[in-house]
Amino acid sequence: MRIGGSDFKDNPDNFLEEGSIVDWMNLPSTIRAVSLWESLHDAEVHSIRSDLLERTMDLLCEIEHLRQFHSLGAEFEFIFHLDGLQSARVVRYAIWPGGCSIPRGLSASEQRKIVDEYQSKWREESASWTEFESSIKREGEQVFDISDAAITASPEGPVALKVCGHVNHATYHEVYLRFDALTIRGSDGRRFELEEFLRLGESYWLAFSTRDRSAS
Repeated sequence: MRIGGSDFKDNPDNFLEEGSIVDWMNLPSTIRAVSLWESLHDAEVHSIRSDLLERTMDLLCEIEHLRQFHSLGAEFEFIFHLDGLQSARVVRYAIWPGGCSIPRGLSASEQRKIVDEYQSKWREESASWTEFESSIKREGEQVFDISDAAITASPEGPVALKVCGHVNHATYHEVYLRFDALTIRGSDGRRFELEEFLRLGESYWLAFSTRDRSAS
């Protein structure tokens, strides 16, 4: 499917007024993004292919737990095709060397507060998109391991996408993309509506939590 423009008109809280530029660096507080966490958490981008002339980009993504849970096939991968690419930016974070210690017995919210305070001390650093894109490759498992992602759009486009994760499971990066439309498909040619793709993750985590409660 293609995500962008009028595709968001059924969810008016998820876009800006017509003519507004949607960009993660300048999103107003009134806009709400659609979380992609349930389907993209722990996914791995193993290749990024962009075409400056055609203004397109493909993110080739392996989501092993969804592939196995939904019996999609051993070689199956998701391809996120971006049309009308307008902006591609990436920043990396230098981790504060002071460390983070979480005492035992704290509640989840207390632990989260300590982690948030620790991460607030990290230093944001500019990075080269060209170097980032060329570094992501299957060889040597130099992948972009996704921890979180979200998407939003204006009525007539463009679409804004934010993806957070670690390169080679080491250095934390945030990726910001702005484009006209997104098509999600599988390597077998199957196309996925955004809602369908999100349901793949929702059903997996529901089953995961059910198994976890049963084990407890």
